[in-house]
Amino acid sequence: MSDRYLEQRISIKFCVKLHKSASETHHLLKEAYGDGAMSRARVFDWHKRFKEGREDVRDDARSGRPVTHRTRENIRKVKELACSNRQLTVRMMAEELNLDKETVRLILKENLNMKTVCAKAMPGGLKHDLRPRKPDFLCHLSKQAREISSSVRGEMTGPETWSPLQREAAREMPLPVSHS
Repeated sequence: MSDRYLEQRISIKFCVKLHKSASETHHLLKEAYGDGAMSRARVFDWHKRFKEGREDVRDDARSGRPVTHRTRENIRKVKELACSNRQLTVRMMAEELNLDKETVRLILKENLNMKTVCAKAMPGGLKHDLRPRKPDFLCHLSKQAREISSSVRGEMTGPETWSPLQREAAREMPLPVSHS
């Protein structure tokens, strides 16, 4: 909770002791804090609590899991588990560490700077050997086309009709490709 709300609760408590109504209290808070004032419903709720005898201006303790689920200890555990077995999914890691799945995902993404590939976490981006490649048949066709064009150039640059300078220029020029 931010300090400005704590300060406003103290102000509400003060207004209750001065016997101001909840509406008057809300109006005074709006005048004093402007857009940063508590909502009307919250002011009325706290006004009622203080009028009934409440003294503490802090929130009541809540049951359930604490907000501090992304602790250094949990980050260390997730890192160790991710490094020990890269094939674990986020769900498997969450079950293993007895943490929430979203907590594990956020630790991997924000704290450990890991990205997901399918459902598995990997450090940084994809490595060159994991990037998609051209299908093998395209590479084969490309190689065949280069061989054909070099043989055609060899036929065009025969020694009886071309000078060495013309032969060199012909090797550098691309041949037109006919589509069948």
